[in-house]
Amino acid sequence: MKIASSSELIKRRHFIARSCALGTSLCFGCAHLFSSANAQEVKTVKSLPDKYSQNAGMSYEQVFNFTYRESLIPLLVSISKQMGRDKCIELLKSATNEVYSQPDYMSRYRSNLPEQFWNDVLNLEVVENTPNLRIFKITKCLWAQTFREADASDIGYALLCYGDYASARLNNEKLERETTLMQGHEYCLLKRTKIEG
Repeated sequence: MKIASSSELIKRRHFIARSCALGTSLCFGCAHLFSSANAQEVKTVKSLPDKYSQNAGMSYEQVFNFTYRESLIPLLVSISKQMGRDKCIELLKSATNEVYSQPDYMSRYRSNLPEQFWNDVLNLEVVENTPNLRIFKITKCLWAQTFREADASDIGYALLCYGDYASARLNNEKLERETTLMQGHEYCLLKRTKIEG
């Protein structure tokens, strides 16, 4: 059996002492790292509501696809298959009329939208705008594009366009409309006449 020299023993002791010191430092370092990570997780959870108000970095088309094409439309198409398309459309029209008839509905709806929203999702031309008559022509509509591409324009009309009648009534107006982009026409033409009395 070979006996280690005193200089080899000192080297081994040095190695062991340094290894223990390094290991202890790493343990303390890991504990600090994990406690720091835990603190960040807690901080993230606490600041989550702040993240909700951040800009999502999505285009309007991406938002409409996410909201309508990938979520709501497939759900409503599935419901329409189960209950019958005509019955589903009539139910949607009834519900849309009820919701759009609420006096504060449009103000609540608009309060969530950026100022430029309507200009970004519609091409709208004001044909006439007097106290008794307003005529609008819409040549592009992201709602119509989204629902038509999903082969669900009848659902889109019942869910969205149909609400224009209730909205007009709330403003003491009569709505006349023979063409809509949603129904496959070249444009929407909305004529809103003030109701006397």
